[in-house]
Amino acid sequence: TRTYTFLLCIFSLFGLHAQNNEDIQTIFLDTMIVSGAKHTSFVTNKSGGTYTLDMKGISYLPQVFGNADPIHYVQMLPGIQTNAEYESGIRIQGCENSHNIISVEGVPIYNANHLLGFFSTFNAQHYKSLNLRKNNTVISASNRLGGELEMTLPKEHPDTINGEISVGMISSQGTLRTPLGKNLSLNVSLRGSYINLLYDKWINEDDSHIRYSFYDANVTLANTIDSSNTILFDFYVGQDNGRFDQESYQANTKDVWSNMMGALHWMYDGEKLKLKNTLYRTSYNNDFRLDLPQTQYSIQSGIVDYGYKGLLTLDRWMVGAEAIYHHIKPQAFSQIDSHNDKLAASVHKSLEGTIFGNYQHPLTSSLTAEVGTRLSMFSVSSTQYFAVDPSAKLQWDVNDITFHIDYSLKHQYLFQTGFSSMGLPTEFWISADIDHRPQYSHGMTASVSLPLLQNRFRISADVFYKRLYNQVEYVGNILDLANSVSDYSRFLTTGNGENYGFSIVLNKNTGKLTGWINYTYTHARRKFVEMNPLHSYSASHERPHEIDAVLSYSPFRHWNFGASFVYASGTPYTPYETVFLFNHNLLYTHGEYNSGRLSPYCRLDLSADFKWRSRLVKENGINLSLYNTTCRKNELYYRLKTNANGNFAFMPVSFVVKILPSLSYYCKF
Repeated sequence: TRTYTFLLCIFSLFGLHAQNNEDIQTIFLDTMIVSGAKHTSFVTNKSGGTYTLDMKGISYLPQVFGNADPIHYVQMLPGIQTNAEYESGIRIQGCENSHNIISVEGVPIYNANHLLGFFSTFNAQHYKSLNLRKNNTVISASNRLGGELEMTLPKEHPDTINGEISVGMISSQGTLRTPLGKNLSLNVSLRGSYINLLYDKWINEDDSHIRYSFYDANVTLANTIDSSNTILFDFYVGQDNGRFDQESYQANTKDVWSNMMGALHWMYDGEKLKLKNTLYRTSYNNDFRLDLPQTQYSIQSGIVDYGYKGLLTLDRWMVGAEAIYHHIKPQAFSQIDSHNDKLAASVHKSLEGTIFGNYQHPLTSSLTAEVGTRLSMFSVSSTQYFAVDPSAKLQWDVNDITFHIDYSLKHQYLFQTGFSSMGLPTEFWISADIDHRPQYSHGMTASVSLPLLQNRFRISADVFYKRLYNQVEYVGNILDLANSVSDYSRFLTTGNGENYGFSIVLNKNTGKLTGWINYTYTHARRKFVEMNPLHSYSASHERPHEIDAVLSYSPFRHWNFGASFVYASGTPYTPYETVFLFNHNLLYTHGEYNSGRLSPYCRLDLSADFKWRSRLVKENGINLSLYNTTCRKNELYYRLKTNANGNFAFMPVSFVVKILPSLSYYCKF
C-alpha cells in the first residue's frame, strides 16, 4: 500500500503540471520512506570462523518438540560435530564439549542443556543473537581450549508492551517485553515441558519407561542512563526432573539437575573508548539416583562460580582482567541404606585470575596484524600454576574477500569427565590440582571466504590443527558402581591428543531460498600412557566425515518451509569381550579402547509454517515439524542387556521414537 501511495503522489504531480503549465505548484516533502521486503539468511558468516545467528529468523527452521533451539543449529555449522539423540553439548574442531565456553554476555553457563540435548537452556525468544567463534584466538575469551558461544541480550527499549507466546505438544513458552519508562525496560520469559502428557506411549517402548519435565525462567532489566552508559541486570534459573526405568537392565535412575545465574553488566560506549564491567554468580548442581537390584546409590556433584570481568577497548588496543572463585564439588557416591560411611569427594576451592592485552595494527590498506597475550594464575589448596598464552593473527581483506591465519597457545584449569555424554549428572567438573596439571594446547587455523554472484552466495573454507596436552579421560562405566566402592579418581587416565581437519561451506544469503550446506572432516586422536603409550585412540566423540544442510524457503507471504539434513560417521565405542555373573556381581573384560564404531548417523527434519495477521495480534502462526522424517533407526550406543534368567546380550540402542511429529501455535503481540 505504501508503494501504491507513493506512485499515486508522483502521478498527481505530473497531472498538475500537464493541466496548467502557467500555474505550477511546488510541494516539498520533509520525509519520504520507501520500504520493501527482502529475504536474507539469519546466519552471518564473518571472517576467522565467526558466525552470528539472528534469533528472530531461527524460528522458521525445523523444530524439535516444537522448539527451534539455537544450539541445535550451531551443531550443524561447519567444523562442529552434530550430536545424536541422548547427547548434549557442542564439539568444535575435534575438541570436547568442556573445552568450549558457553555464556550469556560473557557469563559462563555449565551444562547448558535440557532433555538430554534436545533443548538447551537458551529460550531463543529472550535473546537477540548468538555469536559463535570457532577459533578461540579472541584475547578476551575465557581460559578454554576450544571455541566460544555467546548469547547476547537485547539492549533496546520497546515503545509499547509486546511479546510472543508459543504452545506446543511437548512444551510451551512465552516472552513479555514491557517499557517501565523512557530509558527502562523489563523482559521476562518462561518455558516449561510436559512430554509425558501426550507422548507417554511413544517414548515408553518395551521395558523402557521415561518420565521427564523441565522449566526455566529469564528476567532481564535494562536501564539506559544516558547515550553512553547502559546497565543490565540478568537472571536465569532452570531445573530438570527425570526418571528412566529399564527392567532388562535391572536399573532405575532419578535425576534432578539445575542451573542458576545472576549478573550485573555496566557498559560504556563512547566515541573512542568502550568499557564493559560484569559481576556475576553462576552455578550448576545435580543429584543422580541409581537403583540396582541389591543396592541404591546417590551421586551428587556441582560447581559455583563468583566472578568479575572487565574489558576496555581504545582505538587499536584491547585490555582487560578476569577473576573467578570456583567452588567445585566433584562426583561423590553414597550408598543408601548402608552401614558404610559416605564416600564423599573433597570440595575443590580455587581462584583463577587473568589479565590480557591485545593490539591491532594495519600493515597495508588490506592487511592487518593482531598480537596479544594472556597472563593467568590458578591457585588450589597449596598448589599454584602460572601461564603465559600468546596469540597472533594475520588478516587480508579486499573486495569482501577475506583470508585469515592465526596461532594461539591456550590453558584451561577445569576438567569435565564422566561415563556418558548424555547430558546427565554422570558428567561432573573437577579442577586442576597437584595430580592433574592444567590442560593446554597449541592451535593454528587458516581460512578463506569470498562472495559469489553479487554476494547472493558465499563460499568459505578452513583448515585447522590443534595439539592437546594433559587430557583427562574417564575409562570406567556405570557397571563400576555395582561392582566396587566407587572413587572417580580410580577411573581417570591422563594423556595427550591432536585434532586436525578441514571444512567447506556454501551459504545462500538472499532470496526466497536461504541456508547453507557444508562438509567437515575431523580427526581427533588421544594417547593415554596407562593404556598403551605407543598407540593412539579415536576420541569418543570423533566423527571423521559429516555433511550438513539447513534450508529455509519462503515462496509466499503466509508460508515458510524448512529442512535440515545430516549424514555423519558413527562415533567410537569400547566393546565388551566377556561378561558373566558371579556371586550376584557382573564381571567383564573390555576389548581395545574405542576400537568399535557405530553405524553412520543420518537424519532429515522438515517443517512448515503458516502465518497470518489479525486485529488482536501482530502475527499468528502454526508450525508443523517432523523429526527424523525418513524413520531411520540410528545407533546411539551399545549396552549390555540382561534379563531375569541371567542371559546377556550386547546390542545397539536406538532412539525410542522412529519419527517425531510436533505441532505448535504461536502469536506475536
